[in-house]
Amino acid sequence: MEIAEAESGTFVYANPRTIHWGAGTVESHLEAELSQRRLDRAFLITTRSVAGNPALGSRLREILGSRLVGEFGAISQHAPAEAVAAAADAARAARPDVLISFGGGSPIDAGKSVGFALATGLELRDPRAADHARALRPAPDELLPHLAIPTTLSAAELSGLAGFTTETDREKVGLRGEALIPTAVVFDAELSLHTPVDLWLSTGIRAVDHAVETLLAPRSHPFSDTLALEALRRLQSSLLATRADPNDLAARTESQLGAWFSFTLPGPAAGGLSHTLGKRIGSRHGIPHGVSSCLLLPHVMRYLADRDPKPLARAATALGVDTAEMPTDLAARRAADAVADLIRALDLPRHLAEYGLSQADLEAAARPMASEAYPFEDLVGIYRAAE
Repeated sequence: MEIAEAESGTFVYANPRTIHWGAGTVESHLEAELSQRRLDRAFLITTRSVAGNPALGSRLREILGSRLVGEFGAISQHAPAEAVAAAADAARAARPDVLISFGGGSPIDAGKSVGFALATGLELRDPRAADHARALRPAPDELLPHLAIPTTLSAAELSGLAGFTTETDREKVGLRGEALIPTAVVFDAELSLHTPVDLWLSTGIRAVDHAVETLLAPRSHPFSDTLALEALRRLQSSLLATRADPNDLAARTESQLGAWFSFTLPGPAAGGLSHTLGKRIGSRHGIPHGVSSCLLLPHVMRYLADRDPKPLARAATALGVDTAEMPTDLAARRAADAVADLIRALDLPRHLAEYGLSQADLEAAARPMASEAYPFEDLVGIYRAAE
């Protein structure tokens, strides 16, 4: 790896302190986590599909037994504020000493938001809840412990970022802070077998997006860059293996590790251009986060290839492109091609036109993000390239 002269910087860990991984981990570790922390009153936050699945919701209820004092099983895509607020109301009534989120990014983000609301009294139904939250800075020990059990590769469980969607204008807003980082995470590949394959794979591309945005993030972060490059290697091979055999538990565990490694720099990774463009169209037009990465990431990479080619050239190497005799700018463009090829090989969505957005919709999405660094016409051009 090329080292810049006089390179220096500061790294702050922003992931959960405890992460368990491997097939069967919920069975072998959840009880121990609760017992060691002396947690006896668990409140479960999940989705209808997970809650109603005997191998998921019913099995977790069996494991929790008398510890389960309540649950909310109606969190849907993009975590609508009304549903998250209702979950907070139900949790408040149950008086738990631990929150357990189970499912994809939406119930995990909802778990963080519920914990924040219980600790601070924040009214999540308020359209300005995210604005009010900026003035509230609870310490980690002021929030209930939060154990996250993800069934997708969204990586929501790995950060102190929590998004939900306002009721009035369908705008994705969020909370953030160290206190929101889950206490522990359990990656159990067996549970992911019940996740629709296309959802699993598309959130895998979301993890690829996290890795790429980490490499592109400003300033120096050698720890996260090293893991992001390893994430790209693991995700590329394991997602293709899962496409070939959805029951391959080893491949699914590799993808979970890849998703973890992709998101050790959560703030900058989630604030990159691909993510922010995706968020502008996701909640308003019903496009899942993973799918928005499938649609936009290769085009964002092509747009940035001339501006910042070195990190993308490193991504190309991690994705198996032979860059030994290749100019850096060409290698950067080949990284975008490699991601596009992976999305195609996984048979995931590649065309924004399928979602029926008009030119006015694209312009409305791009306008608030336009700046001197990213002119309005360029942002609309990225959306148009994705069509």
